[in-house]
Amino acid sequence: MTSVLRFFASLALFLSAMVAFAHGDEKHGGEKHGGEEARPAASEVAHAQPGHDIEATGTAAISNEAVEGHDDEQAQSEGIIGVLKSLHPATVHFPIALFLMAALTELFVMSHRTPEREAAVRIMIFGGAAGGVLAALFGWIHTGLWFGGDFVMQVHRWNGMLIAVLGIAAAWIAYRASGSRAALRALLFPIAALLIVQGFMGGELAHGLNHLKL
Repeated sequence: MTSVLRFFASLALFLSAMVAFAHGDEKHGGEKHGGEEARPAASEVAHAQPGHDIEATGTAAISNEAVEGHDDEQAQSEGIIGVLKSLHPATVHFPIALFLMAALTELFVMSHRTPEREAAVRIMIFGGAAGGVLAALFGWIHTGLWFGGDFVMQVHRWNGMLIAVLGIAAAWIAYRASGSRAALRALLFPIAALLIVQGFMGGELAHGLNHLKL
């Protein structure tokens, strides 16, 4: 029991030190970050001046409402952009599932070819190609036009673009009635392999290097 109490006391001291460190040289009340004095609100200026009249008070109120409206609009804009940036992880699951299932179903087609199985592969390729384009698009929205990053980031970025391009090509072959089954398989199976690599690289970025503890 004593050791447990000591542990929680040590944890509380550690968290308090971390909070103090996070604030750093931040000064409250009369100053902002960097020693710049905080500007009083317009309403405070109006009340601080002796003999202020109704017109001054009304002007201060209008000024405060304008500032608050601008802040609300800016926060709403940042919220929309933030939602768009966070959609990349949600969009990657569809092309992964559809392309992998299409490759698996194509193995059944190779063992016993039926129109139903071929149609199922075709539909999943169409969905995987569309999902691959969306995932790549939201990936660029997530990072912006940024071409930096380490080896893992570079492989994840350009491997995703390659999957999107190959997916479109596979969809085009599947759409054509005279499309070669061999050409379709030459694209579909490599796409499935690239998706496994892509998922691993995404996990490395999201959870840290060697996230599988291999």
